[in-house]
Amino acid sequence: MAFRSHPSHLPLDNDSSTRFLPSIVALMVALLTFSIVGLAALHDSVGKWSGQIEGSLSIQVPPTRMAERNPEEREQALQVTVDNIIDQLSGISGIARIEELSPETMSALLEPWLGPDEVVSELPIPRIIEITPETGFNFDMLERRLGEIAPEAVLDDHRIWIERIADVAFSVELALTALIIVLFGATMLSVVFATRSGLSIHRTIIELLHLIGAQDSYIAGQFARHNLRLAFFGALIGLLIALPISGLIAWLGLRAGWPIPSLVFSPLFIGIIIAIPFVVAGVAQMTAKRTVLRVLRRML
Repeated sequence: MAFRSHPSHLPLDNDSSTRFLPSIVALMVALLTFSIVGLAALHDSVGKWSGQIEGSLSIQVPPTRMAERNPEEREQALQVTVDNIIDQLSGISGIARIEELSPETMSALLEPWLGPDEVVSELPIPRIIEITPETGFNFDMLERRLGEIAPEAVLDDHRIWIERIADVAFSVELALTALIIVLFGATMLSVVFATRSGLSIHRTIIELLHLIGAQDSYIAGQFARHNLRLAFFGALIGLLIALPISGLIAWLGLRAGWPIPSLVFSPLFIGIIIAIPFVVAGVAQMTAKRTVLRVLRRML
């Protein structure tokens, strides 16, 4: 009913706000949509990264005090240490899988930086043991046990990286949330300015309407319906601009090997995106009505 054309005694379609308001709302809603999509993608991606990191541990067994040995003796000594670590730790509860990263895999990983396998085999490269822990695993206990078995070995449980990623992600999410609030506030301020401009332009007609018995609520309703249509039209344009560009960015990300966050396909996210024009239009309607009523009390 609010979008249906109503007879009006105010020529609101002829003033400058009719051209200004949809344009500024379209720009703000486009930026607002980009921010919401970015916030959802960041939140989803950080959750996946944290899950992947938390689901794996690694133990580095460096060739401490073995650099002076020939490659064959060094590898034999390292293998004995690695086998002993695996045997001792495999009996600890909470470890789902423990195995050594094969020398062939290590060579393949290092070849782009260090050259062919022949060069890698001559270097004192540490051995890597991969561990897949179960939920609720005691990392401190594993670290103490490893120190007893092989003091030279280093346990990398990635917790420091998880904390850093979480801190950075939380800061960026706060910044995006603040940006969304600022954009929404700027959109509503544009509605206020456009409404005040319309009131100034049509002041003479408004005074005349008051003289023939028009109530403030009637005049406020005229402005509210007018701004509702303009804001909805502008928000719809902004959404239609933002979604194809977001889709293009997602397609480019897929080509670069970045998966599309699963959160953007959730019903909640889709519902939020679809609701943006309706929310912006509804708030614009209420903002315009309250602005008109407040200004009319001072004008007349």
